[in-house]
Amino acid sequence: MFRVLFLIALVPALVYGNVSRACTGDRTQPLSVQIEGCSAPPCDLVRGQNVIADIDFTTDRAVTSMTTVATATALGVVTNYPLGSNAVTCNFLQGSSCPLSANEDVSYRLTMPILAIYPLVSLSIEINVVDQDNNSVTCFVVDAQVKWEPIAVRTCQRHVSDLLLLLLIIR
Repeated sequence: MFRVLFLIALVPALVYGNVSRACTGDRTQPLSVQIEGCSAPPCDLVRGQNVIADIDFTTDRAVTSMTTVATATALGVVTNYPLGSNAVTCNFLQGSSCPLSANEDVSYRLTMPILAIYPLVSLSIEINVVDQDNNSVTCFVVDAQVKWEPIAVRTCQRHVSDLLLLLLIIR
């Protein structure tokens, strides 16, 4: 019986391992961070695909609006990571909406595009959710590596083959 209970408790921990670490400073960490396809750092970020992160946190104060600020650090260079419309945190809350009350439990789904032009590097990405006054609501860091997806090359080769075939037909 004890073995069964142990396995029930262990399996979620293996599937959804701790993939994040604390931000610098005195910023509150989320209750949990789950990144699709990642059970342990570094998380693979595949060029040309999106990364989905499910983030659970508790507000420590009333919040009227939130913005997600992503910062990438690679090879000693720190740069803003563009999220576009995905930076509007309140638009991606699950089961709640802004404004939020103090001590409210919040689930948030962040989608991060990994552009095909991104270099193949290891990096750290800081995700800082800030409120209407630009004060941190929750913050975490994920260690990751940008990977190349071989399927994309095969798809490209197929399109080139199709184009060559089309040119032969037109001739």
